[in-house]
Amino acid sequence: MPSNVSGRRYAQAIFEISKETGDSDIWISDLERLSFVFSMEEVQEFLQSPKISLEQKDSFISENLKGLSDLAMNVASLLVRKNRASLAQSIFESYQEMVDEEKGIVSATLTAAVPMKKDLQDKLEKFLSDETGVRLRISTNVDPDLIGGVVARVGDKVIDGSTRTKLRNLKGWLTDEAAR
Repeated sequence: MPSNVSGRRYAQAIFEISKETGDSDIWISDLERLSFVFSMEEVQEFLQSPKISLEQKDSFISENLKGLSDLAMNVASLLVRKNRASLAQSIFESYQEMVDEEKGIVSATLTAAVPMKKDLQDKLEKFLSDETGVRLRISTNVDPDLIGGVVARVGDKVIDGSTRTKLRNLKGWLTDEAAR
């Protein structure tokens, strides 16, 4: 079974619990931290090692995840006991998507040739939010192949303002004009 499907199942169960208890923001924080710790290569090796006892693994969880809610600690322990700690990232991402969907927030990704300054990100977020009529959760990527400009992906829509695409379009237009 693919990990994203399994991760989504765990996230769905957690989402249902958080709806009953009204603590979705706490879960987001806890799952993000759990995901961060469990995604470290050394931690993965430690947790997957058959030479390390379950008691040692539980002790590790208690030490390194202090401050997590009791329910989140139970999830961490369950993932370790079922040898599914590698699902933590998928669980966090799926849970975040569920919470966002319930709040009417859409994920958007801005990709640029170089890292964007925060004020530019904020302006683009406001522009895209105004254009789409939805609240956005922005993440950024860097792709040096873009040369310049920005590619925005909002949900399943792509707005390509990259220099690379503009040059490709210009080349196509010039080629068409030359053929006439």
